[in-house]
Amino acid sequence: LKPEWRIRIWPFSSFLGVLDIKTGVTIALLFAVFNKVAGIYGLIALATGADGSFSQFSLYLYSLGALFALFYGLRAVGEEDPKNTLYFAHFFFADHIFSTAWTVFFAVVWWFQTPHDGKRLANSPAQQQIIEASPAHYNMSDEQRAIAAGQIWNHEQGTALAVIILSWISKIYLDLLIYSYATHLRKGSYRSLLRPRVPGATSTTYDTGLGYPEEEEEDTEDFYRLPLRTPNTGNSISSFADFINAPGSRRQQGSSSLGKLNGSAAGMVEDDDEVLFDEDE
Repeated sequence: LKPEWRIRIWPFSSFLGVLDIKTGVTIALLFAVFNKVAGIYGLIALATGADGSFSQFSLYLYSLGALFALFYGLRAVGEEDPKNTLYFAHFFFADHIFSTAWTVFFAVVWWFQTPHDGKRLANSPAQQQIIEASPAHYNMSDEQRAIAAGQIWNHEQGTALAVIILSWISKIYLDLLIYSYATHLRKGSYRSLLRPRVPGATSTTYDTGLGYPEEEEEDTEDFYRLPLRTPNTGNSISSFADFINAPGSRRQQGSSSLGKLNGSAAGMVEDDDEVLFDEDE
């Protein structure tokens, strides 16, 4: 049982047991491209005067470079290139390690170093102008704002942690999916995954396109089926019945045989006349 269990688990043969593995890898890479595009907007924000740390700048710059690698991976997956797909799987695994390091760093900063006291923070002079120009709809003191912000943070930090962990596990699955796809391409077994399953046996209660069961269809065919001809025994009655039941092509043959029969009968009559003529003499 152990070899069968290993074959069923690795390598993966489909995406979540629903989609083709190539389609699943393509969808995963498109989501990764959407994630890396955020690095371009981060660089634009830093270039326009937004405050940011070196860690943020390095992450945005890395996302821009990884974006080109993802396009390379999409091309390799689409062309079903086993060598380049395997190289891209290694890159995707390394990208997961780098992303994990940045995620842990920013999570520590956000959880333990950022005060959640509800104070309004401006990352740029433009944001500060928006804060000052917007009217205050709620007049709250600093203590009340800190208490309200603490309640919101206590309510949302569990959800935020669950989303981070789920995303981290999902990326591991996607990386294993890419490795599985590369393995199938290298072994030449990917095309066998696309073959349709052959049904084992047809059901006895199969209904045809006309809505009749199979047995009734056979009876209908037997009704229109021509009967087999019996060998001719020289009886004129059976020959006449064969002549009636035979098709057009055989009907002509029947007519010729009937003509021969009439000719032979006429010959017999002539013989009888000759015999009677001898008796009169």
